Amino acid sequence: MSAEFLSPDYFKNPYETFRDFLSNRPIFWDEKIKAWIISPYSEVEKGLSNSDLNAGERIASASAHLSAEEKAEFSKIISTLNNWIVFQDPPSHTRLRKLVNKSFTPRSIAAFTPKLESIVDDLARKALSKKEFDLVSELSFRLPAIVICELLGIPEERQSDVRRWSDKHAGFSASAQVGYQAAKEANDASIEAEKYLFTLFDDLRRKPGENLLSKLGNMDKSEDHLTDEELAALTIQLFFAGFETTEGLIGNLMIALHNNPVEKEKLLADPKKIEAAVEEALRYDSSILKQSRVASVDLEIGGQLIKKGDYCHFIIGAANRDPARYAEPDSFIVDREDLGHSSFGHGIHFCIGAPLARLETKTLLQVLLERAPKLRVVQDEINYPQLFAVRKPLQLLVENN
Repeated sequence: MSAEFLSPDYFKNPYETFRDFLSNRPIFWDEKIKAWIISPYSEVEKGLSNSDLNAGERIASASAHLSAEEKAEFSKIISTLNNWIVFQDPPSHTRLRKLVNKSFTPRSIAAFTPKLESIVDDLARKALSKKEFDLVSELSFRLPAIVICELLGIPEERQSDVRRWSDKHAGFSASAQVGYQAAKEANDASIEAEKYLFTLFDDLRRKPGENLLSKLGNMDKSEDHLTDEELAALTIQLFFAGFETTEGLIGNLMIALHNNPVEKEKLLADPKKIEAAVEEALRYDSSILKQSRVASVDLEIGGQLIKKGDYCHFIIGAANRDPARYAEPDSFIVDREDLGHSSFGHGIHFCIGAPLARLETKTLLQVLLERAPKLRVVQDEINYPQLFAVRKPLQLLVENN
């Protein structure tokens, strides 16, 4: 029997609930969170690319249950999130995406690969010197955090602050319905992050480096430059997207390999399957479980009338296990023939950091399989955050035999 939707048991394992959605209620209105829940792969894929469904009203819809006084009190987090690329539509989305795209091209990622390999080598060497360690704090968080801070130009010693700010923003943006305390903590984090970042931008204007914030903060005023408020919001989004999703991908992949030793043996026997294994992990247990849109017009999705202004949650975690799309959808198969997934989204909001996330995960997995082929999970119960959109182990104790 599936766990009640958004209950504590659901967050431990949402996939039984997703099976129920796909079998019995593929598209339905949830009165508790005042939104449509849409699960079939075909409808998720189409919906995330549908120009009649917008991203720009998502924060307004997500915070609609807050009182006018609360919205005024939490104006900074609402303003910050409204400046995120992912919560904007063209032309604003096009403008911001164009400014950031240059740092995430295949050429720039390829140029960064030697540095990434050096970071992975150093982290793996330190972690594997211990018989037992927490894979999250030592590797799956540390790797993407170092990488995104390096790319942005944020000093490494601020990583713990970056993580805290990101987690608090996730408590607002990734919840099914944010409560007062989570909203207050997110608002406080947004104020604190912005204060630090404004100082950092001034430093980088005086002493620019070869990083994204130096480039964006030192654009000629005659160009389509960003205000400091826009740049701060964009920075917070990039470090949220830069390690939150990759951290979950690495952790979820390691759990899947531990629980499927036959599949792990396939990788040990043939490392060429590693790229496919990363794609299968993205499908099998995505770190991003849903993306949302708001209907700009009345429209029909899967036979249901969606009215203008309705909030729609496209359930990526369910779509990725849709039996109409995949053979053996609940099995983790590293050499799966029907590869493919919705984990990075579709259309204009396709994840800008997808190539980097893939490269980080592939590089780390390669090193761990080579140096620690018997690495295994020794934690009996794994805890996950109670977030609607994000799935990642909060801790993952592993033993290196």
